[in-house]
Amino acid sequence: MSIWQAIFLGVVQGITEFLPVSSSGHLVLFQRLFGMKEPMMAFDVALHGATLLVVIVYFWSDVRDVLIDFWDSLRRSFSQKGLPSPAVPPPHKGLWVCILISLIPTGLIAVFFKDFFEHQFSNLGFVGLRWLVMGTLIILSQRLRKGQKDLGSIHYGDAFWIGLAQGIALMSGTSRSGITILIGLWLGLRKDTAAKFSFLISIPAILAAMAMELRHGVHFFSSHSSATLAGFLAATVSGYLVIRWLMSVIQKGRFYLFGYYCIAVSLFAFVIVALF
Repeated sequence: MSIWQAIFLGVVQGITEFLPVSSSGHLVLFQRLFGMKEPMMAFDVALHGATLLVVIVYFWSDVRDVLIDFWDSLRRSFSQKGLPSPAVPPPHKGLWVCILISLIPTGLIAVFFKDFFEHQFSNLGFVGLRWLVMGTLIILSQRLRKGQKDLGSIHYGDAFWIGLAQGIALMSGTSRSGITILIGLWLGLRKDTAAKFSFLISIPAILAAMAMELRHGVHFFSSHSSATLAGFLAATVSGYLVIRWLMSVIQKGRFYLFGYYCIAVSLFAFVIVALF
């Protein structure tokens, strides 16, 4: 893999990780077009690390409050003395519990279906089919009633179902942000709340996925260090620009437009499969 190919894939990752169009599906598509026959899971992990950094930076105020509340709860659990509680804004009070609950179904799916997902990772035909389904669901989201729940109104049950959706999104071609935002909207969350919670729960999920795959990617990183770094930087810069734009699009109620793109790229994927 050349430096320019790595940069291109990094930009693709940065753009598609946050948009509801499946970053892993696009990586599979372009790796196929570039003639990269091996799955390259380690490089995919590096690019996800870049977009993880973007999420933490962009939502830093939310991440900070969640961490403060988590540390305060942990401190109180092991202390016998009354301790002053830090002033954490109400929407973030106890939110860390919902984030941890969302990890339960995500983690179980990752552990028990990990080999299946890796086997299907580079199958462009299956990716195209999932793009088609994803696009259809996003378009149909226009019919959902406008939600009213904010971060402070998310129940444990909501967190579980959104976490289950995040686990399903481990299949390439299924957008993690797309399916989790969709489930959030279906559960009655406001558009901006569904998007924000989707990205917040991605932080521990991506960290766990990177930890699982990093040990398998040491050889790849050592032999492609320059390309990996170039891809990482490209994904970081493009990802930050895109996440700012996406939050604006969601606020304006134009989330459904991404569904048409998913359907279009699914048809393109089917053509590539048929020709090559």
